[in-house]
Amino acid sequence: MASVYVPILKGKEGELSALEELSTAVSELILPLIEVPPVPYDFVNERPTKTLDAHVAAVVERLHVWKERPLYVDLPSFGDTEHLDDGTVAVRRVLDDCRTVDIDCIPVVSSSSTGAYLAGVRDHLQGRGAICIRLTDADFDEEGNTEPKAEVERLLRAAGLRDFGAADLILDLQNIPQDLGRATLLARAIIGEAPHLDEWRRVVVSAASFPENLSDVSASAVTNLPRTEWDLWRRLKKRGMARADIVFGDYGITHPTLTELDPRTMRMSASIRYTTLQHWLILKGKNVRQYGFDQYFDLCRTLVELPDYSGEGFSWGDGFIARCARGATGPGNATTWRKVGTNHHLTLVARDLAGGDA
Repeated sequence: MASVYVPILKGKEGELSALEELSTAVSELILPLIEVPPVPYDFVNERPTKTLDAHVAAVVERLHVWKERPLYVDLPSFGDTEHLDDGTVAVRRVLDDCRTVDIDCIPVVSSSSTGAYLAGVRDHLQGRGAICIRLTDADFDEEGNTEPKAEVERLLRAAGLRDFGAADLILDLQNIPQDLGRATLLARAIIGEAPHLDEWRRVVVSAASFPENLSDVSASAVTNLPRTEWDLWRRLKKRGMARADIVFGDYGITHPTLTELDPRTMRMSASIRYTTLQHWLILKGKNVRQYGFDQYFDLCRTLVELPDYSGEGFSWGDGFIARCARGATGPGNATTWRKVGTNHHLTLVARDLAGGDA
């Protein structure tokens, strides 16, 4: 079956491990986009925790979780340099190393891609293979310096390709308004202006509405948050789109913006992010520094009693929740619960898009 879902995931341990635990039937429906994070920062010693070379090598090692199927990879500029110690551009090394170990890695390029990045992609492809061009709402801003048509053609040429049939297009709305009417107008305007819409190999529309943090969520009750991007997708499909095979994308259970916080000052509360067909359920505890991770046992016991809980056998994540509720595993840590929530989310969305046939 063709991919029906493009989740945009942060390339960190929790999200990548969540992919590894998906069932084969669900995996076959998904074409993930992995946003490689910047080199982690050591706030105590005020320096990166590792070299760029070591960071890039670790990226390829972790991408082995998706070795049997294609995936998109989007790398940041890495600050002052994109070059490794031997002068190779980081994106070129990732793509070449993935090819060596048979990982079908499709590079993502965008308006923010530097000349060095685009050259690295071009040198890797050498006129063969596929790329993904990622446009955001800013690329369609009337006050922008370039037209979307000219921009995609520039990016395609810079990557050494001329055939739209070997390229995928992601129209990434990013963080959309909670107002569904405004979000719909924005989406329809961007889709309507998308250049060469019928010529791309694949077109994806992605969006996000998960809050940047849960500071406004109460710890005293289960909170429902709207999945506006899902409501938007259903509205767009109902009204019809210019291309019938447009693929759905989202940011999973996270906000589009990745913020690296100083762990010395961060006050993280225990929380479970649990996706349902209509909304997200947020079960929140107290500060883990003071009250510990054992709070997750009670949070899980609350969740499994809710009518929205999908059942222990629904996904790996749901199984972990059930076992934690019984005290048979857990309590885990923040990475564990990002893995649990992401695994459940990917399973639910992929199965829903496929009509439950997964």
